[in-house]
Amino acid sequence: MTESEFRTELKNLHGGYLFFGDEDYLKYTYSKEARKAVIDGAFDEFNHIVIYGEEYSAQALSGAISSLPMMAEKKLVEVRGLDFNSLKKEDIENMADVLSDLESYPHTVLIVRADSSLFNVGKLPKSPSDLYKTLTKYLTPVEFQFPQSARLQSWIMRHFAEWKINFDPSLCKYLVDICGHSMWTLSNEIEKLCAYAIENSLGSISQDTIDLVCCKTVEYDDFQLTNALLDYDKDLVFETLRRQKITRRPPMAILSAVIKLYDEMFLINREYMLGMSKQEISASLKIHEFRVGKYLTAISKTSRAKIERAAELCRDADIASKSASNVTSYIAPERLIASVCALMCR
Repeated sequence: MTESEFRTELKNLHGGYLFFGDEDYLKYTYSKEARKAVIDGAFDEFNHIVIYGEEYSAQALSGAISSLPMMAEKKLVEVRGLDFNSLKKEDIENMADVLSDLESYPHTVLIVRADSSLFNVGKLPKSPSDLYKTLTKYLTPVEFQFPQSARLQSWIMRHFAEWKINFDPSLCKYLVDICGHSMWTLSNEIEKLCAYAIENSLGSISQDTIDLVCCKTVEYDDFQLTNALLDYDKDLVFETLRRQKITRRPPMAILSAVIKLYDEMFLINREYMLGMSKQEISASLKIHEFRVGKYLTAISKTSRAKIERAAELCRDADIASKSASNVTSYIAPERLIASVCALMCR
């Protein structure tokens, strides 16, 4: 389920939902919207139960789900801040046992909010993690992604409007370039800008004000890593990997991004060799045309044999990661990245 589909679902929430994806701010926002939709204002403290990571146990979750709402038709139960990546197999099985009985309690709406750094989703849609497959047997998955540029600009402008501060739409891209795409970060920086403007009697925000007030955020995300690999820029590849380790990006997320890259490169190269155009490849593989173009540029600078070998390395790494159940160290992604760089970046 997408964010927009969940927005429609707010009119009739029932059962359980798994909030996952990169944009934690939207998970927080829609948790609040769900609370408004489920709880009518009476006895809120009894009808909204939050289980935080450090408090979580299967017994606590079972008790929260099965308890009756007070003077209301429904209640909302939330699980927040749980480090799913550290759960043992037994913990997951116990959680599944509790969730399997959720439909017996139609008075309970459950939201399991998985922070992006604490939940390994695997490689969707082809190779979801075992954890994801287990939870989505009983919970409806709702994915929250970083919003596209046009929507993010609209959101930024709306936030400035709420503060009654003038902001030129042409500065939205500059603000994102400085602060990054995270809506949590942008929300905080916008609040700082507006407070500064009000304190100094400024009618509007300028680029100079952004430079003065905002903290510059250097984003090292999957796209920067994969783009560096596509550009055969070995220095940037390992600098991006270093930054992702510092910010504790899950090793499995890094590994999955690299595997996906060469899987797609192999498929695109195969269809290109069959004489298909960029537009036809985009439609066939459901990969954005711009992204297909970047792949084709990279393909033109290497050989078919190297692409096939890189795909083999990724296949072996994928098999090894599955046999290990869960990648918890950076050894696996580091080895794979070192191998493909040695092969491709010559």
